[in-house]
Amino acid sequence: MKLSTYKICFLFPIIILFLAGCWSSHEIEELGLTFAIGFDEGRETDLEKKFNKMGGDYPKKNRVTLTYQYVNPYTAGAQIAVGSGSSQQPYINVYGTGDSLQQIGSEIALRQDRPVFSSHLKVIVIAADLLRTYSLKELLDQTLRDNEIRLSTLVLVTRGRASDTLELKDGTGKIPAFHLTRIIHNDFRAKKILPPITLAKLPGMMKAGTSYLLQNIIGADGEVKYAGAVAINGKTNKLLGFLDEKDLDGIMWIKGQGVGGTVKNYDQKTKRQMSSDQTDAFL
Repeated sequence: MKLSTYKICFLFPIIILFLAGCWSSHEIEELGLTFAIGFDEGRETDLEKKFNKMGGDYPKKNRVTLTYQYVNPYTAGAQIAVGSGSSQQPYINVYGTGDSLQQIGSEIALRQDRPVFSSHLKVIVIAADLLRTYSLKELLDQTLRDNEIRLSTLVLVTRGRASDTLELKDGTGKIPAFHLTRIIHNDFRAKKILPPITLAKLPGMMKAGTSYLLQNIIGADGEVKYAGAVAINGKTNKLLGFLDEKDLDGIMWIKGQGVGGTVKNYDQKTKRQMSSDQTDAFL
């Protein structure tokens, strides 16, 4: 009898381990999977203005407008399976304006049946104009402290509106967040792409006291492009200036970074332009 009791006492903790489940789990269709966040200067959307008039406002200053890019659970899976044939986009952009990232997220939860869930965040896009007023450290402080967000998240800057870079033409079947992160892999064809800067790298760069570069992107008419870089002041972590594609190309050659690229030259004898990685002359 004693032996049986000992066996039960020994096996009981093991049985408990196998019976344990995820007490805080949520079904994936109940989560607002967020793949991208855009930071812009505060500018309330028409929808927010209408809500305010109807009593849906709260005490705040319109300092920052955030764009949360949700995956559209009703179309994304179908488009991945059969290709881009659906008339609906596989993503949904939701906008919120205020002066606190946490409070903006809370307001989004009052409008959407799926709250923001950023464990699968891929990219953060920050408007350069916002960096004239606020430092990168101020803007990303909450994000860096959030244990839900992965440090592998890519950080980009845009000279335009961040919300424009998170829009793609209808019918493409692509999610902008994935599109932006995949362009990084084209560095073997273009030397104008900086090595990826993620949330894991930023704290060290912001504390080093030396100026640094972030990849600049632009968006227009449902298209996006990597276009030069943005210089950040190492002392203030605010906007220092802009580098166009030619400037960035030169820096990449000087620093020996990048995988591929071309160098154009002008042949004085033939009066023709040449490309260093292609022997064919043109123009």
